[in-house]
Amino acid sequence: MPALLTARELREKRANLFQQADEILTRARQEGRELTSEEREQFDRLHAEIDRLGEEARRIERHEELQRELEESRGVIAGRQDQRGGEDRAGPQNDAEEEERAFRAWLRGGVAALTPEQRAIMERRSEMVPRELRALSTGTGTAGGYTVPQGFERRLEEALLAYGGMLEAAEVIATDTGAPLVWPTANDTTNTGELVAENTAVSGDTGANDPSFGQVVFGAYMYSSRIVLVPVQLLQDNAVDLEGRLASWLGTRIGRIINNHFTVGTGTGQPRGVVTAAALGVTASANNAITYEELIDLEHSVDPEHRRAPGVRWMFHDSTLRQIKRLKDNDGRPIWLPGIAVNAPDTILGYRYIVNQDVPQIGPGAKAVLFGDFQKYKIRVARGVTLLRLTERYAEKLQVGFLAFARYDGNLVDAGSNPIKYLQMAA
Repeated sequence: MPALLTARELREKRANLFQQADEILTRARQEGRELTSEEREQFDRLHAEIDRLGEEARRIERHEELQRELEESRGVIAGRQDQRGGEDRAGPQNDAEEEERAFRAWLRGGVAALTPEQRAIMERRSEMVPRELRALSTGTGTAGGYTVPQGFERRLEEALLAYGGMLEAAEVIATDTGAPLVWPTANDTTNTGELVAENTAVSGDTGANDPSFGQVVFGAYMYSSRIVLVPVQLLQDNAVDLEGRLASWLGTRIGRIINNHFTVGTGTGQPRGVVTAAALGVTASANNAITYEELIDLEHSVDPEHRRAPGVRWMFHDSTLRQIKRLKDNDGRPIWLPGIAVNAPDTILGYRYIVNQDVPQIGPGAKAVLFGDFQKYKIRVARGVTLLRLTERYAEKLQVGFLAFARYDGNLVDAGSNPIKYLQMAA
């Protein structure tokens, strides 16, 4: 079995593969022809491997980043010996680990499976950090739920992030309640100062030059994972990562629907998606292809102030990315470039991008490419995720049901400067 490469080695390997793919495009361009079927197949195969190596490099980099975070925040990584104290390796290191043990016990056996000490820890933790952990019903082991603890929430968040990219691109705002959240807006971009002569009154007292004020109101739409059924045998005897599997199942289900709504939601009875809220930037000349010049026009249709923002990026479907990877500028240089340095993102025309499978694919009239400051799109989550355990309902099948709830809303905060614009294909 080959040795595991470092993130740097993986990125260097990507660069070499990119050079091979670029040579294919350059050769066809110099010969004044389209790619042959064999060249297109080889090009796509090289880019598939580039994408795979990129994800592997990012996975290693995320792990190393989390490792540094844990070492800095706690001085010890769970499962390793505490160098400062010398406690029993198998014993809990802190209240957080005890909390996770209690949560795993609840997953397997419900509230009745908790020891008095575990219940006390959860109640104490609930009082200290009410958003992270709260018992909803403690009378029996047949019902009840918990607002999931940090460890499980982090893994659930990773599963949510795997779908679509909106949670990665947007600004996420956590609130303690689901009450309407009013976000004020102001636009003064059309006004300028004035030159005033000596002994002349200043203007503007009529209100004609006042800023334009508005607001965006965020609600809290309820989303559920639907019920996930787990066999009792797996709960009792599992030697697998039950918490990780549950986080994946629940996160996948919720992640799919909220990403779709944050992307193309209508804003009526559901969040207003970024495609719905964005403004027209460019209309393509064709209905089945995008040109380099049209991407340049879309870039410059967004105000320079927004293009300098940290959240500026492209967003499109993966099939659109495949077409963009074949584009070159007027000097024959690819506009898609792989990130070579550690943690460096792949870029298009110097900007990073997000692949979102809910963005419409290239086709007649489709809003196929988005560009702008995605931090202007706000996602509101109220009180985190609540997990319910349903025992008696599925007892005759020897199954336990798990059901996750979360409340979200999303909208583009646009005071009139159009921070995100789209390229629309010809009809």
